[in-house]
Amino acid sequence: MIPTSTVLDHVRDAWRRAIPQAVIVLRRVRGVGPFRLATLILAGVLALSLMALITYTAIELARFRRVESRRTTLVYAAGQPLVPGVNVLKIDLAGTLRRLKYAEVRAPVTAPGQFRRDADAWELYLRGIEDDHQRRPARVRLELQGERIAHVLRDGQALGSVVLEPEILTSAATRPGEEYHPVGLADAPRVLVQAVLAAEDHRFFEHGGLDVRGMLRAAWANLRAGRVTQGGSTITQQLVKNRLVGSQRTFGRKVREAWLATVIEWRYSKEQILEAYLNEIYLGQRGSLAIRGVGAAARAYFRKDVHQLALTEAALIAGMARAPNSYSPAANPERARQRRDAVLGRMRELGWISAADLETGRRQPLRVQTVPMPGQSAPYFTDYVRQEVEQRLGVGVIDSHRGASVHTPLDLTLQRFAEAAVARGLDQLERNWPRLRRADSAERLQAALIALDPTTGEIRALVGGREYRTSQFNRAVLARRQPGSAFKPFVYLAALSARRGGPAFTPATFVDDTPLTLKVGTTTWSPRNYEDRYEGRVTVRRALEQSLNAATVRVALEIGLPAVIETARGLGIPSPLAPVPATVLGASEVTPLELAGAYLPFANGGVRHPNLSAVTAVYEENGTRLGLQKSDTTQVVPPAEAYVMTSLLQGVIAAGTASSVRALSPAGTMAGKTGTTNDGRDAWFVGYTPTLLALVWVGFDNGEAHGLSGAQAALPIWADFMRLALDAYPTPSFAVPAGVTTVKIDATNGRVANLFCPVVISETFLAGTEPAPCEEHGGVPAPILNLWRRFSDWLRR
Repeated sequence: MIPTSTVLDHVRDAWRRAIPQAVIVLRRVRGVGPFRLATLILAGVLALSLMALITYTAIELARFRRVESRRTTLVYAAGQPLVPGVNVLKIDLAGTLRRLKYAEVRAPVTAPGQFRRDADAWELYLRGIEDDHQRRPARVRLELQGERIAHVLRDGQALGSVVLEPEILTSAATRPGEEYHPVGLADAPRVLVQAVLAAEDHRFFEHGGLDVRGMLRAAWANLRAGRVTQGGSTITQQLVKNRLVGSQRTFGRKVREAWLATVIEWRYSKEQILEAYLNEIYLGQRGSLAIRGVGAAARAYFRKDVHQLALTEAALIAGMARAPNSYSPAANPERARQRRDAVLGRMRELGWISAADLETGRRQPLRVQTVPMPGQSAPYFTDYVRQEVEQRLGVGVIDSHRGASVHTPLDLTLQRFAEAAVARGLDQLERNWPRLRRADSAERLQAALIALDPTTGEIRALVGGREYRTSQFNRAVLARRQPGSAFKPFVYLAALSARRGGPAFTPATFVDDTPLTLKVGTTTWSPRNYEDRYEGRVTVRRALEQSLNAATVRVALEIGLPAVIETARGLGIPSPLAPVPATVLGASEVTPLELAGAYLPFANGGVRHPNLSAVTAVYEENGTRLGLQKSDTTQVVPPAEAYVMTSLLQGVIAAGTASSVRALSPAGTMAGKTGTTNDGRDAWFVGYTPTLLALVWVGFDNGEAHGLSGAQAALPIWADFMRLALDAYPTPSFAVPAGVTTVKIDATNGRVANLFCPVVISETFLAGTEPAPCEEHGGVPAPILNLWRRFSDWLRR
């Protein structure tokens, strides 16, 4: 097979030689006889026509190759990690292995691709495990304690972890608005391949792109019937029509189609052409989404993966190819059944099934699932992957690498949890508040959910809307909304920060939470607390836990609005932030993705990840890794400051606006912040553990007010997702870095407590910022009190 680039080189060389020769010929035509002149002109016309044909062919081959490269570029999820603590039932390990085409056996595993399980252990014969920088087959034993992995063993030796092979998400050729699930020809069952060939082109493996016998037979059948009853196009011609020339009914289009089909047969193998056809054929609609390829059709109509299709199901899908909407089992079940039976009859004529198979198949009722299998995995995420690949590799680079693979950090277990939590949460909100229901699907309440790995900044799950079939707008990435109170942690970080020559505030500092009015330009502005409740004199911790607006504005005014904006910028908020007091309450718009990224430094010890990645690596077909442009991480907050902020945000869950979810996990493992806009248009919750950060936004696309707080609308969805995630993947507590101290203080005055203070609590401080000793209670002199403390500490040691 000649590379397209070689063809283009020949075309360019031919034109370079032809043009000077044509000039020479034209200079010599004077004095040449008419016959010879006509011959020269005819030869020139033929030469130019030939070169035009070569040029056209090369261009179309290049176009075909670009589509082929994108179709054969597969996008993969991350492999499922198996580590101690993982719950094998919650991650659906058996389902994952079956999707990876592992066979469950009763006897001990003896070959790669097998697994066996019993009450206290699983045995896996993995097809590949990293060993000396190579992937080799290996037997692995998972010893269980209850439902959780206790030990991962290989040949009796403990392993830290193993990772299963990644699952395919989609291909780079998938377009927004399509339901697509790519399959390899080897994965398609024999009955499906035979059904497609019987219905469309039974001599596919015999002709060279054009089936003259088939064309004549179809013409004769159509002539006898007085109408078009058969088509003479081969599978290769149909592929050319879909990819290159379109479906316009003109003679010129048919000539181009026939010529290019012959060229494609010369350029590609039969297996490649058939696989491309099976993956690209249009097979009806699922709502607003086009069903593209047999993999998506198997899921949409039968809730099966393609390798599970039975004979009658394969015949029905094959029969739809000619007129997908006319023969759709969902729209026209009787016509679909008749067409299925016709395909079965044709398979019998060709000797591919027995008479008994034919009769049994025709007696089978049409069993089409009214509720289709969930479509393409993580469609909003895969749309974002394609954008990121183009941004980091360059537009069109992936088109030149046939068979490339794009690897992503998506955790399919977390993705399933996220999609389920969003669907359940929005349905529950509409049941609890019927006023939120909308008859028009385009106007319904929406949500977005993003889950990030704090350590790497990688996207582990992403839901961009309520239902991809209804709307492909990715709210997680593209929606610009006011963060409301979810912006406040940036204010308090600026207040606590030691980078301005010593913090003006600590968690124990008291601030006023009373009504205030400010002059902004020519108008006045009064920040109002939720439900107009004011608490008077409160600590910084209390102000953040209860999301008190008046107290927050006072803090911001004291440290200065530029410090707040500078802090938000440093954490990763690139959107415009107006230097006005309302900005500190989240009045400026941000995207959910950038807000989630700005919280990462709180969770990971102060490190900023400039790019929240949806792509971990891209490989050529031969395994060569393509270079991706990367941005270095930056330490934007000292670890101690990040931990103090986490301590404050743990209080939001322990005793603040998110206290309804404090039972989700042991104390000290979760932190977060609700977000509510004063006009009730946007509801948020951003929360995290040491290993997972998740953000939820809820609102209407048109900005209509729903009137719910972040705790009412977003927090329940976040809690549902995190409950599932924590059941599957347990999480540790936050590690306390150097530079942090915990001190017992008097809650009534924020001073270090003595033996006589009436209300004593523990508080977290940056080392060196602890408050002075309390002198209000007990009258004990400070030197004596300090001596007593040192003695008490010595006794405890």
